[in-house]
Amino acid sequence: MNRPSVRELECFVAVAEELSFSRAAVRMHLSQPPLSRQVRSLEERLGCRLFERDTRKVTLTPAGEKLLQEVRPWLGGLDRMVDEVKRFAAGETTRLRLGFVGALLDEDLAGVLAKFREGRPNCQVQLEDLSPADQELALQEGRIDGALIGERPAKLSQEWVSFTWKREPLVVVLPKGHRWEDEPSLKLAQLREERWVMVAREGAPAFRRQFDEWCRQAGFGPQIVHESKRVAAVLTWVAANQGISLVPSGLTRMLDAAVVFLPLVGKPRPVLAHGFVYRRTAKNPALREWVKLLRGFSMEPP
Repeated sequence: MNRPSVRELECFVAVAEELSFSRAAVRMHLSQPPLSRQVRSLEERLGCRLFERDTRKVTLTPAGEKLLQEVRPWLGGLDRMVDEVKRFAAGETTRLRLGFVGALLDEDLAGVLAKFREGRPNCQVQLEDLSPADQELALQEGRIDGALIGERPAKLSQEWVSFTWKREPLVVVLPKGHRWEDEPSLKLAQLREERWVMVAREGAPAFRRQFDEWCRQAGFGPQIVHESKRVAAVLTWVAANQGISLVPSGLTRMLDAAVVFLPLVGKPRPVLAHGFVYRRTAKNPALREWVKLLRGFSMEPP
């Protein structure tokens, strides 16, 4: 396709807005003959006249009016693209795409996000609420830059970097009226006869492996009666007296008291390790800044 050049289109817009070849030439820092050649070349490419000219005035033809209508926003977008790329290269404007687990979006993470925004006000932060398994897939496909994934996968290839940025005790969640409701705390071994409602293994495989290990250390194999990819659904099943579950302690500050939360004591004491995963070869300067900030967050359990 014989496409017009950007220079031809810029010259056309200058003449169309000035309605004068001489004024347009000054605006484009050209003498008038080269400007006229650019416009004539554009007309030849399009196969139509864009201007009516005589010795006294220059006017747009209907085709010229249509082209001006189309090309103004296109050139504006091109200018914005160039500006964004320059600012991106200078580290001024970037985009950071993060996957996260909705149930883990607590005050600590909100605080880290707020601090990041203070340091990079021009960075566009996009948050994608995804299960840990879906985050792994999104990382592989390049749809996110990093994953706030909860428990980290047991095995990662060399192309990925992962670290724990926070540890959070898990609490047992019971339905209202449960026999343990008035206890100040519980040991995991006390729950060996209970029915469990858990996040689905395919959605959070690393967490489920860790849960199985905690139960093994407590001397029992859990009886799983319901599973869901979403913690909200898990809590709904618990509230409906269908079983009990383990959830991050941060949820106790964010949820209505439709269920009962109790701390766990003794050994094992389940603690959720909040992990972050990203590609080792990532070049995004905003990601590097995010990793630095997240690594600086205290990883000690409360």
